[in-house]
Amino acid sequence: MTNEEYLAGAILIDGEKVMPAVRGILPPGAFQLEAYRAIYMAGLSLLDAGEPIDPVSIKTKAKQQGVELPEKLLVELMEVVPTAAYCVDYAHRLAEEARTRAVKELAERIQSDTVSSADELLATLQRETEAIRGSSYQRGLLTPNDTLHRFMDYVVRAGEKRDNFISTGFPRLDDILGGGFIRGGLYILGARPAVGKSTFGINLADNIAGNVLFVSLEMSVEQITAKRISRRIGCSSARLLSGQLSDQAWEKVAMASSDISQRGLYLNNRYDLTVQQMALLAQAVPELRAVIVDYLGLIQPATRSASTYENISQISRELKRMALSLNVPVICLCQLSRQIGSRQNKRPMLSDLRDSGAIEQDADGVLFLYRDDYYAGGPADGQPSAVDLSVAKNRHGQTGETGFNLWLKYSYFKEAEQ
Repeated sequence: MTNEEYLAGAILIDGEKVMPAVRGILPPGAFQLEAYRAIYMAGLSLLDAGEPIDPVSIKTKAKQQGVELPEKLLVELMEVVPTAAYCVDYAHRLAEEARTRAVKELAERIQSDTVSSADELLATLQRETEAIRGSSYQRGLLTPNDTLHRFMDYVVRAGEKRDNFISTGFPRLDDILGGGFIRGGLYILGARPAVGKSTFGINLADNIAGNVLFVSLEMSVEQITAKRISRRIGCSSARLLSGQLSDQAWEKVAMASSDISQRGLYLNNRYDLTVQQMALLAQAVPELRAVIVDYLGLIQPATRSASTYENISQISRELKRMALSLNVPVICLCQLSRQIGSRQNKRPMLSDLRDSGAIEQDADGVLFLYRDDYYAGGPADGQPSAVDLSVAKNRHGQTGETGFNLWLKYSYFKEAEQ
């Protein structure tokens, strides 16, 4: 592996740490290959702008700067570089290679110059060797005026679009959140297994107007589609998946399928995904409005640690960076510990996330689902479950609770009447 190949890969897997560490060491010209140089230049631009530095942002920025980075190259670089921990060492090595190359090129120019006088050659030699010896790459900070202008531009653009919040499709939940999920925000939806968090995530995906990427790491495309049809026609997803349907049921399926085809819900077809790979999928979705991930514990870390806590913390930070770089809300489902069931008050609390890395810290919002009947054998036959949704943390609005009715058999959530 060459020094510049390692650094290009390191920027892709952990650009937030790598770029500040190496920018004072490396001039862009240290990279000989155009693609690697484009990755570094894009990283510098994103760092200066205070924007997330991740594969999606780098690919987009490089394209704006005139270089198309193939997705295959980005994936290969992230796979071949095991860790970004040695980026400073590799940066010094690459900088030394560049200085050596510059000295040799200068020597060749001096040797081939048959016109200049000795004094002129000495002046050129002194000037360029000083430049090589003292070469470093530093860029300025944002001034107070720059910071204010940037903020005002954001507010004006948000006001013109009236689109800085993405509606959940549930009016009372939108009110609590402050208008919906904020663009660039990370939201955690936590619940115990089988409470209905996957079903709620699918309902959210169907409700959000526009194109949504739903990344499921535990359900097949067929299972998700069955749930989407089930909530529309009142036929259980288990029955739909069996294929044992009457002619009348098939007609309803056809009508529901027509409705589903008009909605922009994109699904994944691979299940061993890192956040970076999800981000590349999301970038391929036109006019993306939101990303929903089911669920946190199944996401593959880009760099695996022996500590589960460290792995989850890494994934949490990457999810937040993905939300910022795509400028869409990312809603990540999270399975809560079984220890909740051993205490008297079984309602989820923020403290239930403490063993799940840094997700409470990174999240803009934390939502919990709770059902009384979950601990009492389920709802009565034919009756919906009463579900409490609590917004336990919200950086951009208030906290509070709202109620839902859940027909679990039909994968259907509806806001409860007040």
